[in-house]
Amino acid sequence: MLAYRSPPITTLIVLTLIDVLMEPHTTPNPAPTTRSLQLSWWTATLILLASPLSAQWVNAWTSITVDKEPAFTLSDSTAVHAVRAADGGYDITKRVWVEKAAVRDGELAAEATLYNAKGQPIGQTQKALHLNEPGTPSDRRMAKKYMTGLIHGHVRSSAFISNSWPQRSLVEFLTEKRSGPFWEAFSGYLQNFGFEELKPLPDELDDAGLNAWVLRYQDAKNQDEQRFRILIFTRGEVGIQCILTDAEVLDIPKLKLHEDKAYGQLHHLAKPTAAQSTGYEYAAYACIPLESE
Repeated sequence: MLAYRSPPITTLIVLTLIDVLMEPHTTPNPAPTTRSLQLSWWTATLILLASPLSAQWVNAWTSITVDKEPAFTLSDSTAVHAVRAADGGYDITKRVWVEKAAVRDGELAAEATLYNAKGQPIGQTQKALHLNEPGTPSDRRMAKKYMTGLIHGHVRSSAFISNSWPQRSLVEFLTEKRSGPFWEAFSGYLQNFGFEELKPLPDELDDAGLNAWVLRYQDAKNQDEQRFRILIFTRGEVGIQCILTDAEVLDIPKLKLHEDKAYGQLHHLAKPTAAQSTGYEYAAYACIPLESE
């Protein structure tokens, strides 16, 4: 595989991209300042999670329905794959691990416990649900007792925790006025949403001095490795060269060029060379797993 996965980031900070990183104290007992008070407030919003998330995070009180009836519950801050629905709400998908005994003829029983990849409970069904794309866990220990699959539901637009939309936060980051080094703020954005550095890079990008950061889907398919949601190409720690999204077209200020490609939407913040364009394509396909028909 071309992509190298860095160790999971277990601490995510739910915050806006202003004052993302904490500055170390260099003097004992510093006097409180507006900035230090802001940082203390941000610190209070820490949420510990088991792995990087690339989706929307739902609130525990979220009503998840199927055919307008309560369908299943999820623990607070659980990640889901969300797509805008015609009624203004969202259709959500969640990849779950369930006990084999709870599934019969492709139907998941009511009051069945929903688990994550580590076998930890994350929710419960409230009615019988169709288990889509059923499969066997890649972990042999888990495969003895559990099977995997996708469940679907519908939620209102208020179901999600604030600042859990990576595309929106990226546009806000590029739009807002900032002080201080670019990389300090941008690295906070990458960590918050669980981006991973793509290594090794295609030669066309490596020769140009670029780096690439990938955010993959987690719940769109019943697969351990899923395609990219966002690929961001940076020039060292100086700035963003290009943004590639799976499907969404971003409203980015000072955009040099937008290209609609078979592999995604290219947003150029700097005019690409022919070699760089080739490198973007190679990087994209490296982050699209092969699927059997």
